Amino acid sequence: IELARVLGIHRNTLRTYMKKHGIKRTYSTISNEELDQLVRQFKAKRPKSGLRYTMGHLWAQGHHVQYCR
Repeated sequence: IELARVLGIHRNTLRTYMKKHGIKRTYSTISNEELDQLVRQFKAKRPKSGLRYTMGHLWAQGHHVQYCR
């Protein structure tokens, strides 16, 4: 999404071009144990934060993980 903003195009246009050229968005290879540790650390600082806020924090740190993990 940030790349689309930098390029000055809509995010859907970027996704279309990525799909057309076989570029896939991948998830982080972080282990479940490492992910659990990061979430525990974050929740210790912000115990009332929900799933979306927690995911945003992880994404801001460069960890792209599925919601179901």
